[in-house]
Amino acid sequence: MRLEERYDVEKVRNLSAEAVYRRVEEFLDSNPAFCRCEECVLDLVAYMLNRVTPEYATSLLDPLHPSREKVMKKAVELDLALEAGTKRIQKHPHHEGTGERNVIS
Repeated sequence: MRLEERYDVEKVRNLSAEAVYRRVEEFLDSNPAFCRCEECVLDLVAYMLNRVTPEYATSLLDPLHPSREKVMKKAVELDLALEAGTKRIQKHPHHEGTGERNVIS
């Protein structure tokens, strides 16, 4: 029997992914010059997710109060990934040209 059939694996959350989504939303709200097409936004999300340390948790294991150091480290990771990702995507957007889709890593 598959794990997904036996257990509710949807309860496992990637807290880093949730932080990336929030950070990209904030970025889009404050940076109107960045392309809003689905390819550019999802490329930015994928780029950031590949660079931010994943942090998985379940409702039973969620940290109640993460340490200040952990919060600061995550903020730095998010900012660095966002800066590098926006530069790369603005320089090489996938929505232009041949329509060929490359993996952003």
